[in-house]
Amino acid sequence: MVQATKTARYNKLTYYGGLALAILFFGGFFFKSYWDEYSFNRDTTKLLAYYKHVVPDSIADGDLNSARHIVWKHRHNRKRLWEKLEKKYGVPVREAHEWGDYDDGKGESVEGEEEEHEDLDEKDSEDEEAATGDEL
Repeated sequence: MVQATKTARYNKLTYYGGLALAILFFGGFFFKSYWDEYSFNRDTTKLLAYYKHVVPDSIADGDLNSARHIVWKHRHNRKRLWEKLEKKYGVPVREAHEWGDYDDGKGESVEGEEEEHEDLDEKDSEDEEAATGDEL
């Protein structure tokens, strides 16, 4: 009876221990795959934002495939990529969401700039009103 209890306990511990190890083993691969994809997309977005603010209207600005290739090429040492970019352009690399308060050196922030907007529809409606007023 004692031997049967010990064997049952051992089988139960072996089963749940093996199950826990299998979950941790395969879960580790799942997490590594998830984290690699997440960091790859994050760094690609970071590189595109850097090119957009540092070298606007260049070939690299907005070229997703080129940015993905550069990040993939430096996948084992991304810190070196950021250092090379800082050295080449002289602007520190920031996260993609940090460029909103970027000062472009002119004393104005890039996000604060507004383009002048001319409402062409307003002029058309004034011309129509003037034309209808002349006909009456």
